[in-house]
Formats: sequence, C-alpha cells, structure tokens
Amino acid sequence: MSHIPNAAIPHAGPQPETDTQESFGAESRFGQLAEKVREYPKTAAVAGAAVVGLAAAAAIPAIRGRGRSEGKGGSKKKNS
Repeated sequence: MSHIPNAAIPHAGPQPETDTQESFGAESRFGQLAEKVREYPKTAAVAGAAVVGLAAAAAIPAIRGRGRSEGKGGSKKKNS
C-alpha cells in the first residue's frame, strides 16, 4: 500500500462566511421568483398546478404507448 503524505491531503479548514440572503437575494433569478411567489401566492399555486398538469398530460401517452408495445393492456380476442 502506498503512503500519501499528510500535507498532500486537503483538510477541512475555516470556511469563509457567506450571507445566505446575499446568495439568494433579489439579484438572483431564484430571489426574484421567491419575491413574486410571496406577492402572489394564489397565482403561484395555479401556475404550479398547471405545470404538473402539463407534465402529466405529456407523460400519459408515453406510459400508455409503452404498455402496448410490451404486450400489456388492450383486449385480446379469444379463438373459438
């Protein structure tokens, strides 16, 4: 087994303090979005529901198509 010198291994040291408000402040896109959500919470809820609805509408045909291609679902005719 090789030996790695202790000086070559990075060690945890004091981290520079960053202001979380500054990193997610009004200047960033996340901060702007958060401000809009606080101002218009009902509109944000409706917009979120619309996004979820669109995602579901796009996923349902894909799921149905995958089930048919694997032989699942659909009706099978009986031979009499």
